Amino acid sequence: MDTNYLANWDAKAEQQKAEFMEHMYKCSGRTNGLFTDLWKNFCLTEAGPYCRQMYFDRKRAIEEFVKLEQEKASANKAEEFVPTFHD
Repeated sequence: MDTNYLANWDAKAEQQKAEFMEHMYKCSGRTNGLFTDLWKNFCLTEAGPYCRQMYFDRKRAIEEFVKLEQEKASANKAEEFVPTFHD
């Protein structure tokens, strides 16, 4: 029996895939034993909304950071010395 296809087999990764598929199945509310489109359903109902919110949270954090850095820069900016004839 040729078992060369198992040379790079990662048992832990395969177990994790199986466990995650089972998680997606349970979260989908299905009871028919079909695993078709579980990933699509997971992306649309669980991961998608979470990732969308994460995007806006990060965007807001970056905007706040930039604003704070600009405020620091303007507060630390010394008044520019302009030499005149009377100095």
